[in-house]
Amino acid sequence: MKPEADEGVRFLSYLTLFLVAASLYIFSSYLHYILVAAVLSLCTSHGYIALDAFFKKNSLPKFIQKQSCLISSILLTIGFLSLIFAPLVYFISQTYTQMSGVDLDHIKDVTMQLFTKVVAFSDSIPVLHNFLDNLKTEGFSILKNVSMEAVYKTVNGVASGAGSLVVQIVWIMIFYFLFNLNGRQILSFAARLMPTSFEDEKYLYRECTGTVAVVFYGTLFNMLAQGIAFGLLMTGIGGYNAFYLGVLAGFCSVIPIIGAALVYIPVIALELVAGNYMNIVIILIIAWGVMGFFIDNILRIIFIGYLKKIFGFEYTMNEVLILLSILAGIASFGFWGLIIGPSVIALTLAAANLYSSQVTHSGFPDEDDI
Repeated sequence: MKPEADEGVRFLSYLTLFLVAASLYIFSSYLHYILVAAVLSLCTSHGYIALDAFFKKNSLPKFIQKQSCLISSILLTIGFLSLIFAPLVYFISQTYTQMSGVDLDHIKDVTMQLFTKVVAFSDSIPVLHNFLDNLKTEGFSILKNVSMEAVYKTVNGVASGAGSLVVQIVWIMIFYFLFNLNGRQILSFAARLMPTSFEDEKYLYRECTGTVAVVFYGTLFNMLAQGIAFGLLMTGIGGYNAFYLGVLAGFCSVIPIIGAALVYIPVIALELVAGNYMNIVIILIIAWGVMGFFIDNILRIIFIGYLKKIFGFEYTMNEVLILLSILAGIASFGFWGLIIGPSVIALTLAAANLYSSQVTHSGFPDEDDI
C-alpha cells in the first residue's frame, strides 16, 4: 500500500474514533437505555429469527413476507410490554393505593403482637429470650415515633422511583424495537469493522447470546411460575389480595438468593400473629419445596433445555459465574444489571478464549500437563 493510502487510512481511523466519542457524548443520557435494549435484543434474537422465518413463508401474502422484519419487531415489542410493562404498572398502582390507605396504628399493633409471640417462643433459651425482649422494648419505642408523615414520604418515594422505572422501560422499548428492526444491518456493519475472521465473530455472538438467553428466559420463566404458584397459594388460604401478592412474588423472585422470601415472610408473620399455624406450615412447604426447589431447580432447567432444543443456543459459562455476574450486574446497574452483567462477562470470557487460542505460549504447561 502506498504511503499516501496509509496516511488516509490512519486519518479516517482517527476521525472515526473522534466521531464515535462525540456520538457517545451526544447520546450520553440514553446510553444506559441503549445498552439494555441491545442486550435484550440479543436475548430474544432467537425468537426474532424464528418469527421472521415464519412470516417469510410462501404460504403467506406477499406484503406480509416483505414486511416480516417490521411485523416481527412489533410483535416482540408488544410481547415485552405485555409480560413486563403491564404487570409493573398494575403493581405500582396497587402499591401506591395500598400504601396511601395504610393504617399505621394497626401496623404498630400487629408488629408488637408478633414480637410478643416470638419472645414467648424463646422462653426456653434465656440468652435469646433476653435479647429479643430488649429488641422488643427498643422496637416499641421506635414504632411510637413513626408518624403518618414518614409513611407518606415513603409512599411518594416509592411512586417517584416507580415512575422513573416506567420512563426507563418506555425508552428501552423504543430502542429495543429499533435494534430488532435494524439488527441485521447493525451486526453486518460491526462485523465489517472488526479485524477478525467470520468464525471468530460467530463464536463471540453465539457465546454472548447463548448466555444472556439462558439468564433472560430462565428468569422470565421463574417470575411467571413463582408468581402463579404463590398467587394460587394465597387464593387457597384466603384473606389476601392473591393476584397482587402473586405479581409481587414474581418480581421479587428476580432478586438472587432472597427471592420471594420478601413476600412470604411478612405473610407468615401475619399468620403467626393470627395463630394460624397450619397456614404457616403450608406456606413454608409451598415456598421452599415448590417455589424454591422444584420450580427454580427442576422446572427452570427443563424449560431451558426445551428452549435450547428449539432455538439451538449454546453457552459454556459456568453456572456459579453466571450467578456472580448477575449479583455484580445488579449492584452496578440496578434491575437491568440482571442481563447486562452476564452478557459482559460472557463476552469477556469468549474474547479471552479467542485471544488465548491465537497466542503462542512458551514455558507454560497445558491443562492436561498440570
